[in-house]
Amino acid sequence: MGLGIKTKAVSLMESARWRVGAIGQKLRPALGLAGARVNASFQSPTDMCDTDRIYIYALVRGLRPKRALEIGTRWGGSARIITAAMQDNGVGKLVGLDPATGSFRASNRATHGRFTLVEGRSPEDVGKAMAHHDGLLDFAFVDALHTYHSCAADLHVLAPHMAPGGHILFHDAFHPGIRAAADEFVASRDDVTDLGMVTRSPSVNTPVCNQGFRLLRIGDNTDEMVRESYQRMGVAYPDRPERYHNFDKFAIRIGLVEESGDGYRWKDEENS
Repeated sequence: MGLGIKTKAVSLMESARWRVGAIGQKLRPALGLAGARVNASFQSPTDMCDTDRIYIYALVRGLRPKRALEIGTRWGGSARIITAAMQDNGVGKLVGLDPATGSFRASNRATHGRFTLVEGRSPEDVGKAMAHHDGLLDFAFVDALHTYHSCAADLHVLAPHMAPGGHILFHDAFHPGIRAAADEFVASRDDVTDLGMVTRSPSVNTPVCNQGFRLLRIGDNTDEMVRESYQRMGVAYPDRPERYHNFDKFAIRIGLVEESGDGYRWKDEENS
């Protein structure tokens, strides 16, 4: 079968698979399978813009943190979003630190039993909050006082409590003081990866703009994370992963990749 005909046949098969998948997605609510609690992103009381609400839910779903700390909880809107994502993940505990706990409005039910509120200030009471965790943090969210000095203190007190590969997300990153504190923190440490401004919808204020997230990673645990993810899904991680560098089911079906004695290769690899 020529490559062109084979490609058309595969295209028809892919179209059929897409249609079946689309029908399945429409049936999920009727079958009681619409488990994602993403609606918490829009139903929770918080000053975050829609972009930031969606992002923090998706980020927690993707990172699957087991231990998290929130500095600055206010009404509890972001705590509801984070714990909704944790509940969907089936793992995770969030501890919140705030000096004005009387403003917190989220119930234990709304946070799925995954949240503990601690009265106190950062940086001096971060240790008190960490006493509610049994290990280092996978994720920290900073949304407290929007000043250079406060953000700088938050970042420096958090660093020793972060697990390798842990992420620090801070809100209102368009604020010039917060940006300066983050820039200095990144420049002062060799183990910090600046993942940049990950949402870009600033509020229009005078004299400064707020909203927006910036994300930092402390250290790296990519290999451990990948292996743990394979294990969680019940799949053995390949002993020789290099054998599968060119493995792709679609490329195999349309004849661009073939299995060789020591893995998978492009068919024209010998002539390249």
